[in-house]
Amino acid sequence: MFEKPLGFVIALALIFASIASVGCGTKSPDADSSEKLVVVASIAPLAMLAREVAGDAAEVRLLVQGGDPHHYAPSVNDRLTIEGAPLVVWMGPALESVLARQMALVSAERQLPLLNDTTLFEFDGSDPADPHLWLRPRNAAAIAAQIANRLSTLDPQQSEGYRQRARDFSRAMANLQKVQDRALWAYKDVPIVSTHKAYSQFFGPAGVTVESLSGGSKQAHGARTMLDKIRSEGNGGPVGCLFGEVPANDRDRQTASHLNLGYQALDPLGSTLPQDAGYRALMEKLLADARRCLSTIPDRSA
Repeated sequence: MFEKPLGFVIALALIFASIASVGCGTKSPDADSSEKLVVVASIAPLAMLAREVAGDAAEVRLLVQGGDPHHYAPSVNDRLTIEGAPLVVWMGPALESVLARQMALVSAERQLPLLNDTTLFEFDGSDPADPHLWLRPRNAAAIAAQIANRLSTLDPQQSEGYRQRARDFSRAMANLQKVQDRALWAYKDVPIVSTHKAYSQFFGPAGVTVESLSGGSKQAHGARTMLDKIRSEGNGGPVGCLFGEVPANDRDRQTASHLNLGYQALDPLGSTLPQDAGYRALMEKLLADARRCLSTIPDRSA
């Protein structure tokens, strides 16, 4: 046996202390302020909402860029991003069925599947089976509140900032909802058809009914009944609007023409917006694009 030098013992103790601090799951009060919590959002609208809440306190990364979330399968790099993220915000299997396979491997504490609890959202005037909840500003506020709650748990030091930004956003969305509903209310008697169930959360709060050309037999029957009525009226010009998704395509144009409808492609995912665009920009563009078609239809509210 021999006695180790005192300096060696002290150095060894410091090394073990350093390793222990790295293994801790919470931020140290003396941690580098440049280290930000990472939030992964599956689709651009959720990334927009996460940024509204995170501000400069957290980094938001986007998974689906330019693809279809219904069929998106994460790449190897995406899987690594998901596995390493403290929080992944996604809609859920009803919208992202393929991504659900990967998310089944992620612990409940590290994910926020928004469609798991639909009691937190408004569905008045919309199809309960329409998963595009972010297209109603008041629902966007509810999503932001959930993100703020989870971020506050993960990053208590920034909790008040997260919650305050969510409250500010909620007030702004209440006003935006009123503006949107007033703009669409005049078209509540105009026949509106969508290529699939995507826009009832956008139009529904204003009392505007949207019939879908896809979906279950009940929805398809409703659409066919309405379209038969449109064809029988046949006044020589479009009497309603068909809304598809970007990019615009000839198939949807031909369908609209056959049904005596105007046509406009909408962008519910914000895929044509700049990468740093905010949620308000998404909704303002959606409303402006919808009115490009609606403004050509006579106002029937009188």
